[in-house]
Amino acid sequence: MAYTVLARKYRPQSFTDLVGQEHVARTLGNAIEADRVAHAFLFTGVRGVGKTTTARLLAKALNCEKGPTPSPCNECGPCVDITAGVDVDVQEIDGASNNSVEDVRRLQESLPYRPQRDRYKIVIVDEVHMLSAGAFNAFLKTLEEPPDHVKFIFATTESHKVPVTIRSRCQQYDFRLIPHRLIAERVGTILDAEGLSADDEAISVVAREAAGSMRDALTLLDQLVAISDDRITADTVAASLGIAAREALYDVARAVLEGDGAGVIHAVDGLADKSVDMPHFARQLLQLMRDLVVLKLDAGDPAEWVPEEREMAEALVAGLDILELQRAFRATSKVMDEMAHSPNPKLMLEMGLVRVATRPPLQQVSELLARLEALQGQSGPSGGGSGGRRPRKSGAAPAPKRPKAEAAPKPQPKAEPKPAAPPAPAEAAPAPERTPEPAPEEPKQPIMPATKHSGGFQTSSGEVLTPIRRAALQEWEELVGRLEQEQPALAAVLEHGIPKAVSGERIVLSFKDGSFYGRQAQSPESLAAIGRVAEQQLGTRPEVEIRFDAQGEAASKTVAAVAAQRREAELDAKRKAALNHPRVRDAVDVFPESAGKLAVHIEAE
Repeated sequence: MAYTVLARKYRPQSFTDLVGQEHVARTLGNAIEADRVAHAFLFTGVRGVGKTTTARLLAKALNCEKGPTPSPCNECGPCVDITAGVDVDVQEIDGASNNSVEDVRRLQESLPYRPQRDRYKIVIVDEVHMLSAGAFNAFLKTLEEPPDHVKFIFATTESHKVPVTIRSRCQQYDFRLIPHRLIAERVGTILDAEGLSADDEAISVVAREAAGSMRDALTLLDQLVAISDDRITADTVAASLGIAAREALYDVARAVLEGDGAGVIHAVDGLADKSVDMPHFARQLLQLMRDLVVLKLDAGDPAEWVPEEREMAEALVAGLDILELQRAFRATSKVMDEMAHSPNPKLMLEMGLVRVATRPPLQQVSELLARLEALQGQSGPSGGGSGGRRPRKSGAAPAPKRPKAEAAPKPQPKAEPKPAAPPAPAEAAPAPERTPEPAPEEPKQPIMPATKHSGGFQTSSGEVLTPIRRAALQEWEELVGRLEQEQPALAAVLEHGIPKAVSGERIVLSFKDGSFYGRQAQSPESLAAIGRVAEQQLGTRPEVEIRFDAQGEAASKTVAAVAAQRREAELDAKRKAALNHPRVRDAVDVFPESAGKLAVHIEAE
């Protein structure tokens, strides 16, 4: 007698034998008992979870001589024939090879006739998603209003490929992946029935590699039985499947988590010598990292762990922080993505795990915040280093700009409206130099002490600068530059504001309504820092006010925008100069079609 593989030999023969699909078995059983069985069913799920087996069980339950019953006898003629696949009233069709319109029409021609022996004609279409569009359309009317003695059962692994018009006419049952624990129990039961023995770890590996498919587990078990002498061990399973043994897996995980880069290289080389599939090993490692996180959180015990493996896992995570485990999981996942696009997965896995192992240690957020607060609390000109965004002069850098304002009276023609005393002769012309009154657009008095600065702002009533002028904007830029030496982050915030008034008594800075930067500048720490630096530059400590412009002040007036406009103007001048260069113009005259390309090139530069 020919050998029957374990997957067929131990196929469930009743709904109670169906492993991992109790929700389907209970629903179908209740429908049969209540005589509310639909005319069409759609079974969906991955391979090997019991779709076709359940279709045959439903056919036996409906056609059993003692039924319809959820517990077929498996002894009567219909039950025996359906189990053997030779029942004339139960047609099992492969959708991949019978997918044409003609195949569906031949089937439909036989449906009006009553079954020869059984209670129902049952049509089981496996891999129904393989039917052509025409075949699906041919099914529609029959599927919606079939004869009373006809039942349709469709099975597919890709339900999204089944037209919605078909799905809407069927009761859909989703078959789940079978849990690891149930597969391991079923494998153990079959081994006992066959008179075979296996280690618990070996059974666990078989169940894990089955990935939720009972048929895959039993197929793998057949292979292991063939290569094992008397007892199936974990090493036998690993060697047969080309996967890493659990000890080797933990060696790599330990080296990664403990920061041992050399240990990672040695462990991966050992796996390569045993011809271990590297992408599969990466998946094993990622699953282990997830299980270690679950163990650290005490959120349950992974079902696939035998007692010995749990002890190894507990020892591995004993001295590790949960954040480190999560970080290792994310890094391992990234390594898997890199391997998928690499022609040398082993090399990518090796270097990726070394990168994970040699990563710098994590720092607590609370510690970083404490250090940041300590740095922000430092005051004075020596409180911090340069922020590094753009070089600025520190300390007395603004001082050289003041002589320009003091020298403003040097142009003699501006003093002509104010001549010297009447008795003075013409040779007394130098007298206007001593006249303190400048031109109308210049400030009457400096807004800062003469010892610091002698001018540069235009005031209104001698108190508030509004609107601010170019010279005042330069002074504000210098104040921000001085502040950048101490607190670069605050200086960056202030560059998004618009200076509305600057004086020794008052500084007003405007932001757009609801601006994030405005809220940052409004904090007590920021106001204190601005006042302190302004006192260093202006000689007196002004009152600092932050305003929000509900109408939305033009963003082009901010310090950052003005600087950007200045740089753009300089670049534009350079572009125009380049285009007007005699040699460039000569080249354009010779090659007029290149003028546009030449302009684009200059823009890119």
